[in-house]
Amino acid sequence: MTRPMKSSIISLIRLDEPTPQHDDWICTAHGRDACTRDIVAVAELQTKDAVQPYRVCEAWLTENTSAAAYLATNGYDNR
Repeated sequence: MTRPMKSSIISLIRLDEPTPQHDDWICTAHGRDACTRDIVAVAELQTKDAVQPYRVCEAWLTENTSAAAYLATNGYDNR
């Protein structure tokens, strides 16, 4: 597990189907060079300045402590 994030998760939206990474649609958590998995969700994160979308793979949802805690408490916001 990774350590908790500095930014808070505002919402976690599960995609209808996994989407391959392409162009600028990459795994925000890992980057294209370190991740070849499909994008399965978009997390909206409250950063210092704004709410930012964060495209994520399945591994991030289980390995990141903040994401795992959010899902355990809230589930997906669109399910």
